[in-house]
Amino acid sequence: MAIDYRITARELVKELGGDDNIVNVTHCATRLRFILKDESVVDSAKVSKIPGVITTVQAGGQYQVVIGNHVKDAFGFVTELITIDENAAANTKNKVGIFNRIVDIISSIFAPFLYTLAACGILQGILGIFVALHVLDTTSGTYQIFNFVSWTAFTFLPVLISITAAKKFGVNTYAAVVIACALVCPDYINMVNTGADVYFMGMKVQLLSYTSSVIPIILSIWAASYVQKFFDKYLPIVVRNLFSPMFTIAIMVPVTLLVFGPIGNTVGGAIGGAYNYLYGLSPIVAGIIVGGLWEVLVIFGVHWGITPVTVGNYAALGYDTFTGLQASAVFSQAGAALGVFLKTKDKEMKGVSASAAVTGLFGITEPAIYGVNLRLKKPMICGCIAGAVAGGVAGAFNAVSWGYNMPGIATIPAYFKEGYTSQFIGFLLSILIAFVLGAVLTYIVGFKEEVSEDQETASETESRPQTQAPSSNSAEPLEINAVAAGIVIPVTEVKDEVFASKGMGDGIGIIAEEGKVYAPFDGTVEAVFPTGHAVGLSAGDTELLIHIGINTVELNGKGFQAHAAQGDQVKRGDLLVTFDKDMIEKEGYDTTVICVVTEPGEGRVLEIGPGGRADITEKVMHIE
Repeated sequence: MAIDYRITARELVKELGGDDNIVNVTHCATRLRFILKDESVVDSAKVSKIPGVITTVQAGGQYQVVIGNHVKDAFGFVTELITIDENAAANTKNKVGIFNRIVDIISSIFAPFLYTLAACGILQGILGIFVALHVLDTTSGTYQIFNFVSWTAFTFLPVLISITAAKKFGVNTYAAVVIACALVCPDYINMVNTGADVYFMGMKVQLLSYTSSVIPIILSIWAASYVQKFFDKYLPIVVRNLFSPMFTIAIMVPVTLLVFGPIGNTVGGAIGGAYNYLYGLSPIVAGIIVGGLWEVLVIFGVHWGITPVTVGNYAALGYDTFTGLQASAVFSQAGAALGVFLKTKDKEMKGVSASAAVTGLFGITEPAIYGVNLRLKKPMICGCIAGAVAGGVAGAFNAVSWGYNMPGIATIPAYFKEGYTSQFIGFLLSILIAFVLGAVLTYIVGFKEEVSEDQETASETESRPQTQAPSSNSAEPLEINAVAAGIVIPVTEVKDEVFASKGMGDGIGIIAEEGKVYAPFDGTVEAVFPTGHAVGLSAGDTELLIHIGINTVELNGKGFQAHAAQGDQVKRGDLLVTFDKDMIEKEGYDTTVICVVTEPGEGRVLEIGPGGRADITEKVMHIE
């Protein structure tokens, strides 16, 4: 059963301190980015256990929750549950440094429309391939229309930025858009192209092109937030809605042309120039550094700092070298996840790593990093080494991207341009090396397999000689009753990744009404965990694990009392364990009783009931 991201959102809001503690939330390609009043009230371990959550990261003044490909679904459900207060960020208890503040601003501004930019970049690459294959002629109307469509998002980039910047800085969105449109409107562009001196109130205007620019409009909307607040505060309410936007626009457009525009262009040019200068000294060294360390920046959530540089390169040069090197880091981590898939003997890890490898190939590396490589440590290192080697190869071939994109197999056309075949071949070679070397190194170096408490219990169960229950025949159908009275939910909805992934087997969770667990069939007690929170049962060749609560092993038996021992023969409805439900919940633990079939029996099929409330006398699963 697929993860219900409505439940994910509900649990997230609860664990993050509720609506009162959540100041704002945005999202990028894979992460929900929360700004919280107080991060100290959040238990990250509990957040990470929520179904649908890969991991959490605290960086850039944000509490980042990594979701993966379904981040937009989760974001939509979260926003339904909270009320955003755009002016509350200043009241948070988190002290954020200037660098983290800049990263937060960049990520909040660029994240919402990055896929749109990438879509335009891919369209540019596809057009280039069609031209090279002589499917399209550059003089045809079809090509010309698609060509200007592919560049529209970059031409009017200040307008896109103004929308998200307005939300970030608390400015009237429409006033912000008008300010941005003024910088790229035809009349202003004609003034720039004419080249005649222009003065505003006696001050000479430096006529610069702001199409595709980034920093000038960000500075402008930031300043506009203070101008708007001033007029909102002092203008009478009867004229405020009209004159506050008017004064904001009338002041900020000239100020941007006179001050923020020239400053922004100078700063943006300096940042881009510094990177391109270093790249020019040694593209190979640059490739080694970017390929080896890019995903490390992703871990800490500070990779957004490079976005103005890459966007600026497309505007100034028509291509970007950084993305050509960055792709090696992406494919190397996907390869490392594949290496884990080939090496591991753990059923759950095989499923997670296979999914992460495929997702990584499409440019979303968080599942590979957090769910597999970083979790096992050595694969992450192997991926970084492979990325460095492949990045050096990309640098040696001067691999570049001709259109903005997020590296992955779907965006490969953005790296092709007629007349630059050798660079494209070098790029393909670099990502192939990254992927293969990442997988091979991980497979050779290996890693320490993780063994959870539940897998240990299951292993103990498998290693013990099986005692045939006198009242059950392995060839006969087996009805499995509810082990506790309460609400039955699919195992995929329990708040534990191992069980929810069905890594331990398929089954159910029961939100118990009281602290009693009963035998669901006639059989044998194969194992009782020392802390009393888990019991293994068998009936013929069917094996079942009952696990009471999430992480309740940490209580070291407090609140649990076993009423059966290993080797006991039990009847359906016999009491197995009692537990102090109220005390355990007060200690902060989820008391969902999880019941999974770890081994249904050779050639046998498990059927699970529809859920809902069930008593211990009611069938909830059936094995045929």
